[in-house]
Amino acid sequence: MCLGIYYVFYISFCLLICNSKIFLTFVKKIMKSTVKNLFAAAFMLSLCCCSPKGDGSVTEIVVNGNKMYQFSLNSLKSNVKTVPLSSLVDDCRLVQLETKDEAYFKPWFTTVTNKYIGVRQQDGRPYMLFSSSGKFLCNVGAVGQGPGEYSIQLYDDIIDENNELIYLSCMNDNKILVYKTSGEFLKNIVSPQELHKPKIYLSDGILTVVHMPFRNDKAVAIQFDVKSGEVLRELPPPPHLIVQSFDGELFNTRNTPGIFDFLHTGSDTLYHFDVKNNTILPFFMMTFNSSEKPYKQYFQLNKDLLLTFVFGKGLVATDLKNKISSFINVTNDFYGNIPAPTYIIHLRNGYWVNNVQPEQLIIDIEKRLADSSCSENDRKKLKETLSKIKEGDNNVVFIGKLKSEVNNKLF
Repeated sequence: MCLGIYYVFYISFCLLICNSKIFLTFVKKIMKSTVKNLFAAAFMLSLCCCSPKGDGSVTEIVVNGNKMYQFSLNSLKSNVKTVPLSSLVDDCRLVQLETKDEAYFKPWFTTVTNKYIGVRQQDGRPYMLFSSSGKFLCNVGAVGQGPGEYSIQLYDDIIDENNELIYLSCMNDNKILVYKTSGEFLKNIVSPQELHKPKIYLSDGILTVVHMPFRNDKAVAIQFDVKSGEVLRELPPPPHLIVQSFDGELFNTRNTPGIFDFLHTGSDTLYHFDVKNNTILPFFMMTFNSSEKPYKQYFQLNKDLLLTFVFGKGLVATDLKNKISSFINVTNDFYGNIPAPTYIIHLRNGYWVNNVQPEQLIIDIEKRLADSSCSENDRKKLKETLSKIKEGDNNVVFIGKLKSEVNNKLF
């Protein structure tokens, strides 16, 4: 690999075996003028070629001309490193949602924008919309069989605050429902085929839908014009993404601007959907040396940082920029270092969001206060937060804006 070193040794060998005065004179002239630079260049070249980067847990490979990252689970040590939430988000605020009968809910996924907080509920209940300050605004749609109603569990949502629109997709349907942020039903965007557990993405007037295709489905992804509802393009399903039942899931985060990421649980890979070129690109996967396939979830925080939840083992952060990985535990250092859950339900649309009942938050705070490692500064923050929370009130929501990149090593 380091050719300069071998070149120098080759010349030296020739000097030993060659007796020609002409040859010796020629070589001496070369050696006199270049040998110092050659050794220096060879040394630098050896460093560049032979020194590994990162901790060895992250490998870059090329698949069909596109760069993909592999993370090796077996390369990690078992110790867990504590990461402050402030290393993942730029800020964090606590919002008390309005307490009145019609504003209570059973949270599942919470979607945050600059102006709104949207709650996708459990048990097929209506989608709920709050202002960024916590005021209850309206239910969006309703459970039923009529126009603008959904008869089955909602599976994804987008709040387009620039155009004051909300897009909802159901677990199994042939349409995407579109509403105004006032809660008024606007229209359906109708699919040419049934959509199974669809995830949606909005960019430049195009609504892209990726779902779990069955054997007879013609497309794994469909792109629509959001104004006309016209089908712009379809992508036939690759064999490895075709499913036989509803047992699997699709997960996505939409944390990174311009990237439609999704995980199909039937595959070992986190994918990016290239909207412009209408193609699916493999981006990240976990490798392991085990006969038993571990269950995992990938979720991308920004262009440099991936999290992998490995069932039974814990949460792994992979820093693609510095090519390092570690098991991690995240604490909310903005609020006295109480636990900061960081699973796929909490990290979506460019925000870290923790929608929690006040009773649970009180338990978390009291547990932290009882910890002997709790500093005086943390105690002050915790008691101040505790004084603002009341049992029986509506949920509170922690909201932090995710960093766009990794500026410093996290661990």
